[in-house]
This record gives sequence, C-alpha cells and structure tokens, in this order.
Amino acid sequence: MDVEDSDTHTLCNTLQAYCTLDLSQNLFDRFQQLLREIFSSDSILQLVTHAAIPLLLQYSKGGAFNPRLEALVPALGMLIRNLRTQEASIASVLVAILRPLCGVLGLRAQNVYSSLVKSCREFVKPAKHEDEEWKSSWQSDGCYYGRPSSRCRPFYDGKDVEKVTGNVDNEGSCRKLYSTYGKRTLTGGIMALWCPHLVCVGWHKMPTAEGRNDVFSALFKYWEKAPTVVVYDFACQLQPYCMSREPDFFKDTLFGIDEMHAKGHTNCSQACFISNYMLVRPPLVPLNTSAAECSNSGLNRIRKSVSYMNQKHAIWYTHVYISVWNRRKELAVRAEGEKQRKQLQYSQM
Repeated sequence: MDVEDSDTHTLCNTLQAYCTLDLSQNLFDRFQQLLREIFSSDSILQLVTHAAIPLLLQYSKGGAFNPRLEALVPALGMLIRNLRTQEASIASVLVAILRPLCGVLGLRAQNVYSSLVKSCREFVKPAKHEDEEWKSSWQSDGCYYGRPSSRCRPFYDGKDVEKVTGNVDNEGSCRKLYSTYGKRTLTGGIMALWCPHLVCVGWHKMPTAEGRNDVFSALFKYWEKAPTVVVYDFACQLQPYCMSREPDFFKDTLFGIDEMHAKGHTNCSQACFISNYMLVRPPLVPLNTSAAECSNSGLNRIRKSVSYMNQKHAIWYTHVYISVWNRRKELAVRAEGEKQRKQLQYSQM
C-alpha cells in the first residue's frame, strides 16, 4: 500500500467513526468541525501551521498529546479537550482514530510547506537602496511607515503579473471577497495597518482597489520579523497569498478573520476564524479584532476632502490627520494608565 492509499484508508476510517460512533452532542459537533476543516478547499497550512507539524507527527507515533497543539490547531484541541470528559471506551476508540489522522495531516502540511519553499522562485528587480531618503520620499509616493524598509518587495516569477489589474481578479474562491470587490468598480484609497490600541502603525496610498498584495507588501517590506497575529477581513485569501511567496517569513504568523466579518465567510474554513483561536489562546481574548474596522471608519471623515485635492495635498492632509489621530490615542492611553495608577494607590491606603 503506497502513501496515498494509506492516507485514503485513514480518512475513510475517520469518516466511518464519525458516522457510526454514539457520541455526545458536544463531542459530535467538535468532531464535525474538525472534519469540515480537513475536507475544506483551503490550504492545509491554514489548518496546520508550521509549528504544529512536529507535534502532530509525535502524537501520531504514540507520544502524549502536547498541550501546545490546542492553541495551534483549535479544532483538534477542542475535540481532545472534550474527550477527557467522555467514557474511557469512547475516548480510547477516538484516540486510536485520531493518531493516524494527525500523522496524515502532519505529513501533508510538511510536504506542502517543503514544496512551497523549494518552488519559491523569484526574480528581484533592482531596488534603490534606502537610507535617509525615506524621511522625505513619503511626501511624493504616499507611503509612510515611520522607518526605512527592511527589504524590497520582489517580483515572484510565475505568481505575479507585470500589469496590475486591480487586485480583484483571481483572488480565490471566497464568495464574500467577490461580493465586496468583484461587483464594484472601486478606485484606490488608503491602506492603513492598526495595532489593537487603535494606533496606526503605517499607511500608504493605493492607486487601485485594496487587494492581498497591499497587505503582503507592507508586512514584508517594513517588518523585520513577521507579526505573530494578523487580523484581516479576508485572511482566508491573504494566508495562501503570503505563504506561496514567502513561506519561511510567514510560517509562524496566524492569519485570522475578525469576528464581525466571519459570518459572511460561509464558503471558507473556520480554521481562519480568529474567534476559534480565542477559545484555546487566552491572550487573544481581550484582543480588539475590530480595531482596523473602527479606525478605518475614522478615515472616512477625510474621504470627501481628499477627493478634491491633488496628490501632494492629499498625502500631506492624510499624514497630518493620522498623526493627530495617533497622538490623541497616545494621550488617551496615558490618561487611562494614570487613572489606574491613582486607583491602585488609593486602594493600598
């Protein structure tokens, strides 16, 4: 029996167990969610991150279930968590099914990642070295991230096209993305990246409608190390876009769809829903997943004014507006910190 036949046999056994075992409703729902994510059309690397691969392979070979897997693969982690409250007979049967299944997932993710790394061929066009020129170049190119770029954005042979058509075509199978961008003739605007405290960490002017390249290029050029978590309303399409170009750079990044937009992604796997990771990652619970949406709504205040300006004035106006916005947020955070400090001193008296 070759590897593909062995994988098929494992998947069939898993489906048979799902259909025949007498499971509690909660356990049945968790099992169903895991299977939906496994058999979805999304990339296996969305379900199984790079850090989860060795842990899955270890578990498949008879090792103990590593607690880190709960945070890395929420669907599997929640299923294992529910097994601890079940009868020993049911738990032992499911563990016997899950171990080879984890091996299949781990090996497939490992093969896909290795294939992406090997096939990541790129043709880097000559880029002018940036030193101190970035401090004034933003005034003409409308790209401001408060620091020089860490690297240039290469041209990826076989993945990028010479002519930009608006970043909407060939964006993938996400129906929500098509309904948002595909049926409109959208012009450009401002791409802004926000921290959870509603502070803008960088922005640039876009000549055409927003697409995956705008987010990818900003993160790859201006972050020395990829962010741990990226919340984006179309993270289901951003993750494969980034991984197909820079798999080593983004291998440890979690791409999640915020809670507000997740309901519209009916055709996407829940492996990219940030709400599922909140169930197994306590540090994510207080995260304001709508920070970008709230802050972008603030940018709408200058939309009409900017539309009547020439490029130079529009860039300056945007820069001043965002600088004032950030300063106000900074003062608000300081005031809140001072308030909490005084309350703490009063309680200790």
